[in-house]
Amino acid sequence: MAFQLGNDGYFARDGKRFIPVGVNYWPASAGVELWQRWPEDEIRHDLAVIHSLGLNTIRFFLRWQDFEPRPGEYEPVMLGRLRDLLAWCRDAGVAAHPSLIVGFMSGGVFWPQWRQGRNAFADQFMVQRAAEFAAAVSRIIAPFHDNVLAIDQGNELCCLADSSAAPPAAVIDWCRRFNQAIRSTYPQAIIISGNEQNQVINDTGWRLGQQPGCDLYSMHGYPVPRWHSIGFDGMTDPLAWSILPLYTQVARAFGPVFVQEFGTIATFGRDQQDQYLRGMLPAAWEAGGNGFLWWCLRDVTADVHPYTKNNFESTLGLVDAHDRVKPGLEYFIEFARSLADRPAPLPASDAIGIYFPCNYYNRDNLLNPGNDPRSAGRWLVICNYLLRKLGHRTRIVRGDQPIDPSVRAIVNPGMFIDAREAAALASWVEAGGRLIWHGIDPVNWGHAFMRLTGAAVVDYRACRSVTLDAFGGRWSFDHFPRSMPPEAEPRSAIVLARDDRGLPMVLKNQHGRGCVVTALPTVEEAAARVAEEPPARDRWADWYAGMLAAAR
Repeated sequence: MAFQLGNDGYFARDGKRFIPVGVNYWPASAGVELWQRWPEDEIRHDLAVIHSLGLNTIRFFLRWQDFEPRPGEYEPVMLGRLRDLLAWCRDAGVAAHPSLIVGFMSGGVFWPQWRQGRNAFADQFMVQRAAEFAAAVSRIIAPFHDNVLAIDQGNELCCLADSSAAPPAAVIDWCRRFNQAIRSTYPQAIIISGNEQNQVINDTGWRLGQQPGCDLYSMHGYPVPRWHSIGFDGMTDPLAWSILPLYTQVARAFGPVFVQEFGTIATFGRDQQDQYLRGMLPAAWEAGGNGFLWWCLRDVTADVHPYTKNNFESTLGLVDAHDRVKPGLEYFIEFARSLADRPAPLPASDAIGIYFPCNYYNRDNLLNPGNDPRSAGRWLVICNYLLRKLGHRTRIVRGDQPIDPSVRAIVNPGMFIDAREAAALASWVEAGGRLIWHGIDPVNWGHAFMRLTGAAVVDYRACRSVTLDAFGGRWSFDHFPRSMPPEAEPRSAIVLARDDRGLPMVLKNQHGRGCVVTALPTVEEAAARVAEEPPARDRWADWYAGMLAAAR
């Protein structure tokens, strides 16, 4: 029986919940040259290994130039090999998850030669070619519907320079047309975009809430500090464990989300990997991940591009040459086997909301009051980490939706909001909500903000480092929104802390049955700047505890 995606955000098969757990796949001997070299015996052996480990899903990749070497001409040998691979997956009892376009892969970029520099998402010739390719290969995939988990548009299309170079509207339209093409020959297809953390920490055009025709979101992530907008101190750092779950939680606020790629990159530290997986995987499940695929099954030994340049792919396998799970990675297998009986996570009634603004993405968005995902993404991460360090569960509160009345406390970690969002928050506070608001936009501090904060801006002061005493400690700040520290004059608010100039920095305003506690500096930036120094970073949990206590 075919797979379905339920209203609860989980896959189902034969009337039972199905959690896809498995691997991303290239054959070790061929890597990205899979379709050209076609090591049949190796592929069939690997499918048997996947099944023997108790895993149930394989994500594999079509390289566009192998299938369409000339515009509009599809290589029959490659289409036949695709049929064979789909049949072998079915025979092995492993769900197939084909990814249609390999543009970005393992640090390499792959396009058909006939692209000739055209933008893949904005050039109409390329858009049409991609749509026709999607229809052609989906026609091959459709007869295997009973064993196809979902179709993936392509691997990390958001990482391609073409995405950032194209107008966001063009990327959104490409997504719509590509998905329409898939369904023109495979109407029952479940579709996912195959993207990663840049959906949260950048604006590449691949935006949460704006991927038309996709049934669920993907999320990828690895514990490599420079691949994120915030640092951490290795795999044993609890901050590292929290990052992929936070990205997953943000995506889950917009729809079902599949943790389609994860791994450790540095695979020789047994204890480091074990700690990371034990910290990250349960948290990603609690964040709403509906499946988990390791990158990748085997160490890639192929002596071809991109592995000669990015040779770390020669160490990333889940299993060794003897088909044994590598030391330190056993917990993934244990975790995967536990999911069949693990209850789906339920929203915690006492979870603290983390505010995700209505206009988060900034490119070509005239409604954005000042948010930049690169900064906002790191503030979301550190906010979530500090709240969880204090023992709180968290949830994402979207600014473009009515606030769930069950949410009793919200932290806005420096997100810029507009007057309508401020009015909605004011109504929620008036009904009894507690708002912690860091880094208030000084320019947009009009009547809607005054209602919330109980204060008015009377001047803009020089941006310099300030110190203040609050919550049992001394704190230093040098980051304010727009580099413009406002001088706030309390109206109905009371001042909880002043800086070394005597200016109000922390205020509390009782509003209706609730209250708002505001701090004028961007607190999360101060914490994020010391993220790689755990003692200095974790001290900021005391600030959060103080703000939450003040809001009671």
